[in-house]
Amino acid sequence: MSSEIPEDFPVPREAPFGLGGLDTDDGVSHGSNDLEGPERTFAAPISLSAEAARAMSAEISRAGGREVCFLADVDERRVVQDPRAVARGNFEAVLVAARDAKEGGIMLHNHPSGVLEPSEADMRIAGLLYDRGLGTAIINNEASELYVVVEPPIPKERVALNASELDAFLAPGGSLEARYTAYENRPGQRDMLAEIIERYNHGGVSIVEAGTGTGKSLAYLLPAVRWAQENAERTVISTNTINLQEQLAEKDLPLVESLLGDVRWALVKGRGNYISIRRARLAAESQSMLFDEDRSDELNSLLEWVNTTDDGSLSDLGFRPSDDVWEEVRSDSDICLRARCPHFQKCFYQTSRRQAASAEVLVVNHHLLFTDLAVRRATENYKQAAVLPAYRRIVLDEAHNVEDAATSHLGVEVTRRGIYRMMSRLDRRGKGILNTIHEVVGGTKNGDEIRERMENRVRPALSKARASADGLLEMLEPFAPVGEGPIRLGEREGLEPGSSEAVAEYLNRLLTSFGKLERELSELRARLELVEEWLDALEGRLLDLRSTERKISAVGQALRLVLLPGDSSASFVRWLESRGRGTKGNLVLAAAPIELGGVLLDSLFSKAETTVLTSATLTTRGSFDFVRGRL
Repeated sequence: MSSEIPEDFPVPREAPFGLGGLDTDDGVSHGSNDLEGPERTFAAPISLSAEAARAMSAEISRAGGREVCFLADVDERRVVQDPRAVARGNFEAVLVAARDAKEGGIMLHNHPSGVLEPSEADMRIAGLLYDRGLGTAIINNEASELYVVVEPPIPKERVALNASELDAFLAPGGSLEARYTAYENRPGQRDMLAEIIERYNHGGVSIVEAGTGTGKSLAYLLPAVRWAQENAERTVISTNTINLQEQLAEKDLPLVESLLGDVRWALVKGRGNYISIRRARLAAESQSMLFDEDRSDELNSLLEWVNTTDDGSLSDLGFRPSDDVWEEVRSDSDICLRARCPHFQKCFYQTSRRQAASAEVLVVNHHLLFTDLAVRRATENYKQAAVLPAYRRIVLDEAHNVEDAATSHLGVEVTRRGIYRMMSRLDRRGKGILNTIHEVVGGTKNGDEIRERMENRVRPALSKARASADGLLEMLEPFAPVGEGPIRLGEREGLEPGSSEAVAEYLNRLLTSFGKLERELSELRARLELVEEWLDALEGRLLDLRSTERKISAVGQALRLVLLPGDSSASFVRWLESRGRGTKGNLVLAAAPIELGGVLLDSLFSKAETTVLTSATLTTRGSFDFVRGRL
């Protein structure tokens, strides 16, 4: 049961709000299915304060009477106060400004025509803003008339957790003792419960060290479940290990439900854990062009499993598939057909996403949580779904692993194997995407031109990219021998790109060749899309091409950050490392933020209303100072 990146999230388009309308016909429902929306409760009619009216009228006059958008507060008397101009008829700018707006506020904009009737565009935007807890209204240029399109909702008053009630479940003679034969009174567990209840009721961050045997999972699950039941607000519980996730899902959550009653919860897995039915069938049909070795038995087993599994994830599979096979059959956002996929209704990933969207408690791992936070940080979206559905409460169990997980997801990492795997998907000893395309277009009316383009332009560009990668990686290898661990850039003579012409030269060759390959793939894809007779047969491969273009671009950007120091890299620590055994390991080039604490404060601790970090080992010499300083 999981949820992933909303790759179909609408891209805002610049357009006026007024009578001119707004084209947002992206095929996406803009309503909210999140639990985090404000309660739909209304009060007295909205009115403008005299000061607010004067301020907006003056701003509109300065704009020459053109459309201006304002965000404003609504006080307890339902009077609009303190309007701030945030945009001049720009859809994207208003949505960006609204991300951090206080719930219960209102967006106002003028119709220069003086006609205050809302357009279709106004209604669409009103729906989006309402999902963020904001109302919408229209004024005339003088701000003497007000038409409220959607009233700002009044957030429901939250129900505080009853500490005595929850403690009674764990106390001697309580419900837990009656249901659990191995019950024992644990004062540390009850103290932890009291601390977490405080964080739910009053907000903030708690760091709790709870040794083995404390029973910490019940101490945080009881408040999380009761809060969801009382306030319909989601909690994300993040762990580092699969064992703890399975314990929570198979043992602890059912136990808590027996004490408190039912709650909707989901064990959330990353998208790459799920098989794609469409890709699995396509791989079986095209295996002779995709794999070096015969994978028919493995693919047949996967197809049989697809027909019997309810889960569709690796954890439900009775064997470990080969890496190259799973790469071709796993669910992938870059090449997903979404609602156009013939298997959309049965899709294991989409099913898990729907389950996660309706769940009140999500059990995830640290890597998935920080993937979600990386997306939220990049898009400045902290109120709507990203990789995970929206949430306000977070429990980080096994929190001593948080720094490593955050570093790996908030930084960048490029590996030798990843670079070569990316290029091998295009062409590998007569196999790969290009060869599949060759087979489809062969013998057709327009096939000669495509085959000629692939032979004379795409394959040479791919060959040059491989050669450039060989040159750069072979030049860097001596600086990071296998077994020596990470080697920080600048610590060894000749390694820092700023002082090494060789590194800069090889890197520039690689970036140039990658850029050329990306352009050739894009042009090939564009030409293939022009021929209607190929579209059905090549739909999956066209998505593969687009996915590879994006990966080439991402690898290039990561290599720039690691090997070309500049203003952005000054805040990163950069290193090389060879992982594995033998004389030639898997060379890794990586960069991570130096000051992780500031990043986590900005994207995690300041955005969540409740954050609990717990582990058996969080103190150093009896103090939390070290973990506080790092996180």
